[in-house]
Amino acid sequence: MRPWLVILGSAIAIIGGGLIITLFLFSSGPTTTTLLNFDNPAVGPHTDWPEAFTRSTAVPGSVGLSWNSSAPATVTLTPAVLCDTPLGVCPDGPPVLSWTSATSGEGTVSSANASAYILDVENPSNATLRFTASVTVSYHPGPPLSTWAWGLIALGGITLLGIGGVAVFLGLFLPGGVYDEIDEADLHLPPSEPPETPSP
Repeated sequence: MRPWLVILGSAIAIIGGGLIITLFLFSSGPTTTTLLNFDNPAVGPHTDWPEAFTRSTAVPGSVGLSWNSSAPATVTLTPAVLCDTPLGVCPDGPPVLSWTSATSGEGTVSSANASAYILDVENPSNATLRFTASVTVSYHPGPPLSTWAWGLIALGGITLLGIGGVAVFLGLFLPGGVYDEIDEADLHLPPSEPPETPSP
């Protein structure tokens, strides 16, 4: 047994395990959910009613939308960015949720990655309609990790665990003191005799 190799391997394995545990605790930490309600009792005929909402943080999470309308309506939920407009935001890409000529709808964006969204209601009919909606926003309290950063940390933790495990194994099963005891007879070996020269 080689105690110092066992100690060193254990330390490396502990660091690797700590990296992996921290990574998963960080990724699956507690979430906070915010509920937002929208109500417009009079969306005019052939008009749009856009409403913007900003999330508490810019951390990717999920956004859920549930809505009802007194008449068929076209409803979209679109990622947005801050800009200099009366609404305060501008669309950033295509809608992530959409319904056409419907009176109700429910959907969830499980991988939301925008800090703001536009909820837009279009009334295509000739009559005024009433629209109500509930939006749930769930987010992680910490900053997001990109895919490559997550993979890099996980790979580093697994590598350290492997190195530490091998070092502990070798430390437990390799014999110790192989160079400490040398047979004194080996230190005073007689010189080898030269080969005999054949007589002519």
